[in-house]
Amino acid sequence: MRNIVLTALLVVSGALFAQFDGAGGEIGSKSIHKDHESINSWATGAEVVLGPVQINDTSSGYPTIGTSASAIGPMDGSVLSLGDGGLVTLSFDQPIRNTAGYDFAVFENGFKVGLSYYLELAHVEVSENGVDFYRFPSESLTDTSFQTNNFSYTEPSNLYNLAGKHQAPYGTLFDLEEVGLESANFVRLIDVVGSVNDSFGSRDSKGRLINEPWPTPFESSGFDLDAVAIVSGSMLKREEQRLTGVRIYPSLARIGETVYIDAPLGTIIQVLDIQGKEVLNSAEGSMALSQAGIYFIRLTNNGKMYTQKVVVR
Repeated sequence: MRNIVLTALLVVSGALFAQFDGAGGEIGSKSIHKDHESINSWATGAEVVLGPVQINDTSSGYPTIGTSASAIGPMDGSVLSLGDGGLVTLSFDQPIRNTAGYDFAVFENGFKVGLSYYLELAHVEVSENGVDFYRFPSESLTDTSFQTNNFSYTEPSNLYNLAGKHQAPYGTLFDLEEVGLESANFVRLIDVVGSVNDSFGSRDSKGRLINEPWPTPFESSGFDLDAVAIVSGSMLKREEQRLTGVRIYPSLARIGETVYIDAPLGTIIQVLDIQGKEVLNSAEGSMALSQAGIYFIRLTNNGKMYTQKVVVR
């Protein structure tokens, strides 16, 4: 593929035929055990903004399980419950570096019952300066024709890039390569409101409602964060290798200015906004960058990936 011209900002949805990696500990799973030797360090600071126990009931109050101290240090079973739409911003003594492979992991207290999994989810965002946060593109293929309630389970292979996808004591792994950052000093987790009610349910990067156990009218409402770890990517190398022979230019463009992509034939293009929402998924085509903002152009070819940030002003 040569000189793909980006000249119109259109939403193009690509069909999704394959599911994602399986539960924590399974072969090929994008997960890590809490005692894995690749873990270098853990979060040392946390700032919390709790959400309500139930977002559509103003009298429900706020969750009472855990404090900011519960979110720092190693995974130990002490959790911080965020409530519906609540968030926590983690900081570290050392930056998370974009190395070969995965760079950090998020641990929740989901569990396995028989062959099923009870999971609560969160969006994941990262930042270098604590002000500008970039969301990992997420996907949920869970059926939304009915509401998953507190006695129902979620299939991990229907989820991608959502914290809480893997049951304890396994953490969900993330790679800074996917958001085009070379380092991050902060990780932000935002509780997924797992309602299929369009008025307040959370959506993945493709605009689909995310169905998970809801409501959770308990003192432990919402995503239950246990810990966030920095990992050594060289010991957990991704299956996806870096795509080479690629050029995206210019990386700083004016509204309406042509941006070119040089990439091998058959490369899939994804363009994501700052919230990780996909605005293009195509093997070839064009789109108009008619709005100012920060975008991430991600190219994938034969399991290899390349991501670059493009600023439009």
